[in-house]
Amino acid sequence: MNMDDYAYLGQKADKVLDAMNKQVIAHKEEFGQEDFHMRFSKKTTESLAGLSRNAVEKAMGEMEANGYPFKRKPNGNLDSLSIEDVIAIYKQRQIPTYRDIYQQSLVIYFNNLKGGAGKSSACVNTAHALRTDKTLLRYDLRILVIDKDPQASSTMYLNNQLAIGSQDKTAAKAMFTPNISRETLLEQYVFDTSIPGVSLMPAAIDDGFLTTSWLEDCESQLGEDQEPHSILKDNVIDKLRNDFDFIFIDTGPHLDYFLLNSIVAADVLVTPLPPVTVDFHSSLKYLSQLRILMKYLNNLGIDTDKKPMLGFMNKFSPHILQHQESLALAKVVLEDKILDVHLPDKSGFQRCGVTFDTVVSVDPSMYDGDKKALKRAQEAIYAFSRSFFSRLELIRSQG
Repeated sequence: MNMDDYAYLGQKADKVLDAMNKQVIAHKEEFGQEDFHMRFSKKTTESLAGLSRNAVEKAMGEMEANGYPFKRKPNGNLDSLSIEDVIAIYKQRQIPTYRDIYQQSLVIYFNNLKGGAGKSSACVNTAHALRTDKTLLRYDLRILVIDKDPQASSTMYLNNQLAIGSQDKTAAKAMFTPNISRETLLEQYVFDTSIPGVSLMPAAIDDGFLTTSWLEDCESQLGEDQEPHSILKDNVIDKLRNDFDFIFIDTGPHLDYFLLNSIVAADVLVTPLPPVTVDFHSSLKYLSQLRILMKYLNNLGIDTDKKPMLGFMNKFSPHILQHQESLALAKVVLEDKILDVHLPDKSGFQRCGVTFDTVVSVDPSMYDGDKKALKRAQEAIYAFSRSFFSRLELIRSQG
């Protein structure tokens, strides 16, 4: 094949991707499912933590008196409430949000050099679950997912329209923009996802070319004083720390500057461990080599000694003996750093990709599969996210 053949191939691939994207969007618009599907009855809202029937009625009365537009049916009766409505009720009741407790975001890096370990799926599903879990709504969590994987899997799940073709405003390109401001980052590089409160800095395939000339680009575009392993922290994350409660980072399975920058920027390293023998073996090899990466960064004057680490079993089935054996070995290696809740090997996590959704964002009426399987996957990600949140709270309390 010559260059013209490759160009023709690329054009056809982009057209197919665009057609797939438009088909999903058109289907959602046709059936009125383009907005996030989760709604709450007034009774359910009254049962949430920190609320009661009298509290909700008082808050809603005050809000409507000030012009707040609760959705109502044609007969005037109250319709169900959106997540934004519930959070607004909490705000009216002056319930402290997460940012009232912690002024700066916690940066979490989902890391593993084993491809197929489930980093992207765990990252995006956890982000959506943390935002929408009924026990956590009171905190009004604002979450940013930074996609640093040129394959753009997290981008596809969170805003599939950004996952087609080349993108000018990716997280990687923001890193190399001289003197980029917080305002520019928020206005041009941070995008909405299907769930209000969860945002995305996307990735694109051409981001991968940055790794081939990283040092040269760093010096030519950012100057000699820019430390090449700290670009993500210095130019992006430190400027956005006051705008989000959690910042999640997702990278590809490559030992490159994306990975090293993500380690430097992270407050907590989180590693998914798939239990299948070959995958688990490769994951342990990665964990065994982390000390070398940390030593390399420390020798450059970058402090990595106080970064907490967590691991969890991903694609786990408790009924499979080999999975149980992998869990036992993971506990030997990670000790108290292994989460006690696992992400299961459920079909829901895979099938949601048909509509470019997470198990949280997918509307059950749009789900092409067993609804019970989807419900089990949703229950699993919420249980995982609550446990994950509690562990992060423990880490923060320990300073």
